Amino acid sequence: MEINKKTRNQLRLQNFSFFVLVIVIAGLIFQLSREYNTEFDWTANSRHTVSKATAKVLEKLDSELKITSYATSGELSNVRQSITDIIKRYQKESDKINIKFIDPRLNPQQTTELGITIDGEMILEYKGRTEHLKNLSEKSITNSIYRLLRNTNRQILFLTGHGERNPLGKANHDLSLFVDNLNNKGFKVAPLDLGKTLSVPKNTSVLVIASPRVDYLPGEEKIIKDYVKAGGNLLWLIEPDKTEFLKDLAAYLHLTTVKGLIIDLDNGLLGNDPTHVLGQYVQHAITENFSTTQTLFPRVTGISITAEQGWTVEPFVQSMPRSWLETGKMEGSVKYNEASDISGPLPFGVAMTRTTGSDGSKENKSESGQKDKQDTQHQQRIVIMGDGDFLSNTYLGLVGNLAMGESIFNWLSHDDNFIDIPPTTATGSKIAITEMQMGILGLIFIVLVPALFVGSGFFIWFRRRKK
Repeated sequence: MEINKKTRNQLRLQNFSFFVLVIVIAGLIFQLSREYNTEFDWTANSRHTVSKATAKVLEKLDSELKITSYATSGELSNVRQSITDIIKRYQKESDKINIKFIDPRLNPQQTTELGITIDGEMILEYKGRTEHLKNLSEKSITNSIYRLLRNTNRQILFLTGHGERNPLGKANHDLSLFVDNLNNKGFKVAPLDLGKTLSVPKNTSVLVIASPRVDYLPGEEKIIKDYVKAGGNLLWLIEPDKTEFLKDLAAYLHLTTVKGLIIDLDNGLLGNDPTHVLGQYVQHAITENFSTTQTLFPRVTGISITAEQGWTVEPFVQSMPRSWLETGKMEGSVKYNEASDISGPLPFGVAMTRTTGSDGSKENKSESGQKDKQDTQHQQRIVIMGDGDFLSNTYLGLVGNLAMGESIFNWLSHDDNFIDIPPTTATGSKIAITEMQMGILGLIFIVLVPALFVGSGFFIWFRRRKK
């Protein structure tokens, strides 16, 4: 082609147009990348994507799920980034999830009122119900969402009329703060006076005996005992100085208590009240997520339950090894008396379970004596605690007391059907090579490959120079 002035101008115009077009396309790509974010997880086991079980749970969200994380900000803190990374996986599956961060150092009063105890703790809110979350993992986040989605009628009844802790009372020893939290979790809490109703309603999920100060009448105790016999779930809070109440129920459950207080020597050495016991957890569904959370139990008594046929008895919280049950008077300097005191660790939180039939009996049988296959089975659950103060208005805000109470009620109301999501990890991708093979690879990539590029560049330069 003959090169003249006209063709030069055409070539310049083409080059300029091409340059402008490249800039426009790059600008459009940049704008699209800002508006739309598309990611592909090509890892071997999709460890950067939520599991199928989580995706199914998120499909059920029909309203906004608000997540508030109380995490410190700053270059030295990577908590916010870790939370953002995992929540982004959820937001890719559902557009109904929103998250915001609050620095607890800038909002100390709000942080204290909400009972925030660790950096990064999250509060999930859905349709007026809330969940506190301290463990940052897909399993814990998904199960919290799953609990918020459940719309079951969980009726919690607190016995009243005998000096029990008032579920609606504002006094220090009452339980209104904890009950407000239960209401936010979707529980329906109400008082129950057996002297007026003469029965426990059939739709009761959990019956609560919260530290009575006066013994029940024989007829009332029979109603409670019949409720337990029929397979009802029960939470019984016993006080150290009121262990003699409900003797018939205690005998039925083979419960033994000793008058006295557990002394926590380790807590006392720290300058705290030695009658305030730091709980030591025993492996159980109730304490599954309590590895980093402590609970404080003021004025506790030890309890012992003999497992009878059909029952499974499992302690889930006990005192520290260097503790004892003080059976003497609490006067002056309290010391362990080997002759009369009981050495620790002492269980003071016990869970009981047994399988009953759909009508509450141990088995439903037909006239032929065979178990009716159409009858459903039910697991009865009972929790007995040697302390009731830990849920009171005074002590609820301490360490993990609120979380412990929530976990107890979740378990009692059978709200622990957690979705099992195993943690995703990188599959094995290591290559085993010998030192000689390592040397050969080093020679190739450090010497031969650079030499090839240098040689090819010199060859091209030399060819062009000859022309």
